[in-house]
Amino acid sequence: MKTADDSLNIDILLPAKEAFSPANAGAVATVVNDLVTKSARNDHIRVIGNDVDMPFPNVNFCGLKPKLAWFYGNNTGFVLAYLNQIKNYRAPDLVEVHGRCHVAAQIIKKRPDIPVSLYLHNDPRSMKGAKTIRERQNLLTGLAQIICVSNYIRGCFLDGLDTASQLSTKIHVVQNGVKRRLKTPPQKEAIIFLAGRMVPEKGILECAQALADILPSYPEWRLVIAGARRFEQATPNSYETKVAKAIEPLGYQAEMTGFIPLDQVRDWQERAAIAACPSLWQEPLGKVVVEALAAGCAVLTTRRGGIPEVAEGRALIIDEPSVVTFRDGFAKLLKDDQFRHQLQSTAFADFPFTSTAMANKVDALRQAAFDTAWHGHRR
Repeated sequence: MKTADDSLNIDILLPAKEAFSPANAGAVATVVNDLVTKSARNDHIRVIGNDVDMPFPNVNFCGLKPKLAWFYGNNTGFVLAYLNQIKNYRAPDLVEVHGRCHVAAQIIKKRPDIPVSLYLHNDPRSMKGAKTIRERQNLLTGLAQIICVSNYIRGCFLDGLDTASQLSTKIHVVQNGVKRRLKTPPQKEAIIFLAGRMVPEKGILECAQALADILPSYPEWRLVIAGARRFEQATPNSYETKVAKAIEPLGYQAEMTGFIPLDQVRDWQERAAIAACPSLWQEPLGKVVVEALAAGCAVLTTRRGGIPEVAEGRALIIDEPSVVTFRDGFAKLLKDDQFRHQLQSTAFADFPFTSTAMANKVDALRQAAFDTAWHGHRR
């Protein structure tokens, strides 16, 4: 049996749509990159994803092309290509599937000899392979473990299941972490920064409308909005057009950058005095919230999904998000310098959500999952 000193060989499977590249990485790819680069066992971890021209450096990355994607679909075609590869390459000690419940189920079925871990970044009740109680029960029975990015997501998986059962102890929570680039609190500028995908559930339009109403009273402040519908440069969609129209009256006080790489997002967060993360939907956690706290921003966010698990006591949380409540929240941050500075100080000083802490927790859970599977004679 392998112990912690032997270092497990682990394969991490990305969702087929994720680009494991600094230029176009989504939230899942950036989390996985941090999990690998900050792991004490990174030499024994392989990341498998769709082919990209320039993957993240210093990671053992394997690009695969989905098998017969036109017939099976990208994710099923991807897992078939992976299963075919490990038949001829080597079987890992543990497979960690990120974000695709039906992919995890397929590997359990095809390779019952390999422990499988499922890493959930979103509500599984809307995912193929986990929409029904029976599907989630089957996953819980067959998986070595499940890691959720928030207690909210853990609750979503357990919806309708016996939460007191022994099997429920397989489900763990590890909040997303980020690498803090700053050793001391930064000098902040009179900037309000919004970053996120340009889709209605992110609340960017409502924030833009709120700020268009109050920013003219604060001419020294300006608004910067970064993001696109996907993690790439593309022609603005109708939602982006609505946001642009909303902030048009602000003139020089507002700009939209479109999609920018993560490093540029972090640059803006470190400069901005205020960062807004205004989700209207039940956000699984919101990595942008963690990034903004790491940068010492005064964060305005919402009581949605898993966000309060990292933001409570560290940010201004809007209970019922709307144009009116966002306007009131921004007005408080702009008028009350002491309140804004206190949030900045707390965000920077009280920050346990580092990528190293996240990776250490996941390393320990991987070892525990393998140990349990081995004792269960699955190897």
